[in-house]
Amino acid sequence: MQEETPAATIRSELLERLRGLESAQANGTLAELAYRRAREALEHALEEARTIRLLAIEDARAARERELTSLMEALKGLRLSAEAQIDTILRTAEIEAERLRDQARKDAAVMADAATKEAAAVRAEASAVRAAAEDRAAAVERLQAEFDSLLTDIGKRLGVEKPAGGWWQRLTRRK
Repeated sequence: MQEETPAATIRSELLERLRGLESAQANGTLAELAYRRAREALEHALEEARTIRLLAIEDARAARERELTSLMEALKGLRLSAEAQIDTILRTAEIEAERLRDQARKDAAVMADAATKEAAAVRAEASAVRAAAEDRAAAVERLQAEFDSLLTDIGKRLGVEKPAGGWWQRLTRRK
């Protein structure tokens, strides 16, 4: 827009000068011929300037298009690179997730085996404790029976009758 204003000003100024020359020297044919040639040269120069300006604008547009095309190609390249990196990261994450799942399965199997072994040991220990408790209970009952029998024998010698629940229950006051 700014290029058109000075060119238009210069053109109008040159045309005014030529018209001024035309009116002052209208009588002479040589001057008239020079004027016509100058006017044709000016019009030709203005036409060439317009053509050059249009070519410059076209060149600038073409350059912008080339820049835009190269920018689009660069963006496509970057997008493809980013997609490749994303694929790589996803594959790496899947591999890592599978490794972690396998490790978790192994750890769970080890823990389950350890828990099974510990449970078996606890069961064995509980069975041993139960057997020992049953043996002790049997031994206590035997001792109570022996105690009752001995006290009954002593009571017979002394003439004391055996209590209804037995001597042990009477002494411990159990019913």
